[in-house]
Amino acid sequence: MPMAPLGTMSMWSKQSWSNRLWRHYLRSAERMIKLFRIINATFLLGATTVILVLISLFTPLFSQAVVYILAHLPLPKMPPVAISSPPTAYVVLGGGLTNDNNNQIILNRYSLNRARAAATAYHDLPLPIVLSGAEAPWLGQWLIEHGIDGLISENASMNTCENARFTAKRIPLHHVYLITDSYHMARARRQFALNGINSTAINAPLPVIRDWMEPAQNLSHSRRAVYEVAAYLRDVIRPQANCRQAKEVTSQQLLTPRGKVAKTADD
Repeated sequence: MPMAPLGTMSMWSKQSWSNRLWRHYLRSAERMIKLFRIINATFLLGATTVILVLISLFTPLFSQAVVYILAHLPLPKMPPVAISSPPTAYVVLGGGLTNDNNNQIILNRYSLNRARAAATAYHDLPLPIVLSGAEAPWLGQWLIEHGIDGLISENASMNTCENARFTAKRIPLHHVYLITDSYHMARARRQFALNGINSTAINAPLPVIRDWMEPAQNLSHSRRAVYEVAAYLRDVIRPQANCRQAKEVTSQQLLTPRGKVAKTADD
């Protein structure tokens, strides 16, 4: 069998090697083009998402979406009796105090709306009302002035975690109607569940309404929504250190109104 000249074999080998290099280059170029397309699409998608989120902060959409998500988060495991029992009381969480024109301490708008929500619910279904927080004496005074008495107060708690712990110590409860605002509700329900108390939400109105024509008001809602998400994550990942154990306060402290209560923002 005749053999190809050595020069011809060498030329064929060089052409074959050159073709393989060229195909490898083409494949690499195609992969790079695909990668650049993915990076470009990801950048455009990310930039568009950021722009849309920033715009949504000035609309009702952002805060409504956050409230919806928070309301559907799962609760910690509770005793079976807490799941099976119907609500037997209203628990009203204080939302802060302020001063009037005469420098007298009064309920701020958050607390006032929660007191109103409690009064409305009570007139529909009379049940014991438990007032939780340093605002309890002022909440109680408002409710008494509006024809509701027989109130149960827990005066010692200073944050949401203590609201739940001290309420559980103040009175045995399995299931309650919990009254606070819609942003605070998820965090509050989680704390009560951790203390063995199931809760059904009654959302008190917020002082500032959402309005498509009021971007500044919508932005205030968005700020509150971001705060509550951060606070919820804090409670899950690293619970606050300033939440006292129930054993650290006496029953008498729970019953005693605080003498001087500083003006505070909503917890």
